[in-house]
Amino acid sequence: MITLPFVITYTVYLLSFKVFKKKWYSIHLAVNTTTVLYIISFGTIIYSIFSINPFGYILILLSFMLIICIFIHWKLYTDIIFKHVWKRFWKITFLLFFTLHLVSIFYGLFYNINLVL
Repeated sequence: MITLPFVITYTVYLLSFKVFKKKWYSIHLAVNTTTVLYIISFGTIIYSIFSINPFGYILILLSFMLIICIFIHWKLYTDIIFKHVWKRFWKITFLLFFTLHLVSIFYGLFYNINLVL
């Protein structure tokens, strides 16, 4: 579960680039399709390190982030276009969980190395 999101993101990018021949479209497609994998992988890593189930907290965090995205969109544009809000929310979610995934991998490695030593 640790390396799966990276490999799948890269594979989706390569396949979509071969099909569509558009670099940025392929990047966005890879990001949009693998965000859920990063969320699940992060929850799995946290569960394996701390033995707590973080998926309820992740759902609360995602709900809170969506509310913030809706509020910011409302303040900036007055009209709420849910498609635009969802796209921004999904990209922010990818960036957050990609970063959390990397941090949790490194923390888990150092945590397990310290247990061995």
